[in-house]
Amino acid sequence: MIQTVEKIFREYFPIPEERKKTILLVEDEAIIALSETQRLKKNGFRVISASSAEEAVQIATNDYTIDLVLMDIDLGREEDGTDAAVRILKTRDIPIVFLSSHTEPEIVEKTEKITSYGYVVKNSGETVLIASIKMAFKLYESHLRLKRSEESLKENQELLKATLRSIGDGVISADELGNITDMNYVAETLTGWTRSEAIGEPIERVFKIVNAKTKRRMRNSVDPLVPKEKNMGLDNQALLISKTGSEHRIAESSAPILSEKGYTIGSVLVFRDISKEYSLLENIKESESRFKIVANAAPVMIWVSGLDKKCNWFNQTWLDFTGRSMEQELGDGWAEGVHPNDLEECFQIYSSHFDERQPFSMTYRLKNHNGDWRWIQDNGLPITNESGIFTGFIGSCVDITEAKAALETLAKDLHERDYLYKELQHRVKNSMSMISSIVEIEASRSSDAKLENTLENLVNRIHSVGNLYEMLYTSDNSHSVRLDRYIQKITENLLNAFQEKTNGISLQLDLKDLEIDVKSAIPLGLILNELVTNIFKYAFPKKQEGKISIRLFKEDSWVNLVVSDNGVPFPKGFRTDYSPGLGLQLVNMLVDQLKGSIQWKLNGEKEVSIRFCNKEEHSDEFSVVKS
Repeated sequence: MIQTVEKIFREYFPIPEERKKTILLVEDEAIIALSETQRLKKNGFRVISASSAEEAVQIATNDYTIDLVLMDIDLGREEDGTDAAVRILKTRDIPIVFLSSHTEPEIVEKTEKITSYGYVVKNSGETVLIASIKMAFKLYESHLRLKRSEESLKENQELLKATLRSIGDGVISADELGNITDMNYVAETLTGWTRSEAIGEPIERVFKIVNAKTKRRMRNSVDPLVPKEKNMGLDNQALLISKTGSEHRIAESSAPILSEKGYTIGSVLVFRDISKEYSLLENIKESESRFKIVANAAPVMIWVSGLDKKCNWFNQTWLDFTGRSMEQELGDGWAEGVHPNDLEECFQIYSSHFDERQPFSMTYRLKNHNGDWRWIQDNGLPITNESGIFTGFIGSCVDITEAKAALETLAKDLHERDYLYKELQHRVKNSMSMISSIVEIEASRSSDAKLENTLENLVNRIHSVGNLYEMLYTSDNSHSVRLDRYIQKITENLLNAFQEKTNGISLQLDLKDLEIDVKSAIPLGLILNELVTNIFKYAFPKKQEGKISIRLFKEDSWVNLVVSDNGVPFPKGFRTDYSPGLGLQLVNMLVDQLKGSIQWKLNGEKEVSIRFCNKEEHSDEFSVVKS
């Protein structure tokens, strides 16, 4: 069977029974106390008993479950029930009903001065007792509601006073006759009247306003003849004349004070000093006027837009260029003059940068007053006020049609120049290949071994330079080359040239990715060619096995080239600063040309280290080191 929601809710969330009211019964006679307790319990009350005034005070002030005290007056000791009641009420707000056999007027009157929740004569019967207790509870509940209302009213009054004290506007309240009933401190300051002086006075006497321009007396907005839509803005011309004669430009408004039945029982007037704001507004208007004068005289086209992204002003230069009126251009009207092919991109750039509050620069075609399409360079900047709050955008535009055409012509010329330069590199490479081929033919035909060796060296040198021009021809950069790739090409050519002697030689390259200017690459390539050629020729005689290592790396702005081998040592008497052969002389001269340094390691594994800087501004830091 399907259970109802109510049944399930009651099963899992049982409603707690209403708590029984707890009564503190104060009675020194045990039998009477027992009888009264039974009566009270029979009528659904929880009962706690006390037999003395001291015990009653102790229980009532500590046990907050007690809802009512049923107090006997005559407790048979020094302190009676009235004294105990007084002590309890000093600590707790609780209903106390006196239960006594005394009917003397003076005793009853004494209890009435203490509390007024009831006085029951003993033996009046159960009905009277229970009715008196229930009435006491109802009186207490009414007392609590009244107390809460009074506290709420007091809080509201204090809140109203605090609000009036803290509000930055002047506030004056008046009755239905227009006589002042209250005013705050700001109103006192602006009118020159103290609150005590102003209360009861006609509001026209205290709140005296004149027209700022004509100085003629004006009616305040409390006056029933004045429209209630009184202007609170900066354009208000009201001037408040204080009691001391000082003047304040103000904005004011008023509202009626209505009774619960909707009758007008008074009015409240709110006003504030706008002297500084008005002065600032006048300065802004003057600044805007000066800006428009300057902008209209500017040779560039200027536009301004607000927070809605709509353009709200164009200078005269723009209007003269387009031949349209200000009304036609406002909002998005200016877009009617943008070329249809440029409009979407134009709006996209403008809108995205506007949302991000970022400057932008864009070009588009704009129709001029002759109907011609002109290329425009439009630069936009976000505008912020003195507080740094974004208020819109301002842009300036210039006609770049002629400049754009000139740039296109220049780009075309540069493209042709680049083509010619590439062609030149190609021709130089081919010419060097032709020269090296001629030299190789002569070397093969020569019967002189020394001449043949010289011609072979010359071919390798030509290849070294030719490799560079080949790289320049295939590269997009005509000012620098990748030095690591250049070194790879040089070593590949040398391996091919000496392949008969290099079968047992391993070449190890450790080259970092480095770019170098062409002017430095040529001498460095020739240096490497000479060093590696000498190793192939002399370091591994009789096809001896070995290794050659070439390392390229950079330290800060310094380029380091290290060439080493484990072949036979240098001959006895070998000098690094002088050699009758051309190779070593060429190395030293080229190192000097690079303004670098060269170091030789002659013992053990031979090593040559060359170090130079590829920046002309550091050329004074180099010195040639020879050992």
